[in-house]
Amino acid sequence: MRLRELNQTMQRRGSKFSLAFLPVFILCTAAHLACARPTAAPDTDTRAALIRAAYEWREATLAGDFPRQATFYPKVMDAFYLWRKVPRSAVIAEKRRVFAHARTIDIDIDAPQVLIAPNALAARMYFRKTYEIEGNVDRKGEVLQELRWAKERDGWKIVSERDLRVIRQARK
Repeated sequence: MRLRELNQTMQRRGSKFSLAFLPVFILCTAAHLACARPTAAPDTDTRAALIRAAYEWREATLAGDFPRQATFYPKVMDAFYLWRKVPRSAVIAEKRRVFAHARTIDIDIDAPQVLIAPNALAARMYFRKTYEIEGNVDRKGEVLQELRWAKERDGWKIVSERDLRVIRQARK
């Protein structure tokens, strides 16, 4: 999604970007901020690359393009929701399982907030994600999601993917 489209979507929804991330700042501890605090002069190229990667990750997910999705993950992730030290193959297997039981999957994300580590080799990204999965079990809801990124030789990789807070959830 281009920035103009994102801005229009946010305006239609009446989204208040700064208020949407208030819980994130409450949840962050001094230890978290020490490794991912915003710099005085943010690296706009890095921030733009991460936001672009997040939207490409979302598009690959919506398309069910598992080989493309795999490019966003390292060989082993620190965290994937409640799992720790998760091989990329297990992440993709879980995504395949969800898609196999779904007729439709819709995911939307609000504009991400990005905190870049001082060395610009790691970053944290926070955004509201709404989802709707129709299939054997229908699920829909909204969460505050965190993606942790690490810069590797072949680009930015998601090393942790988790929900910080469930905002609303429904299951049929």
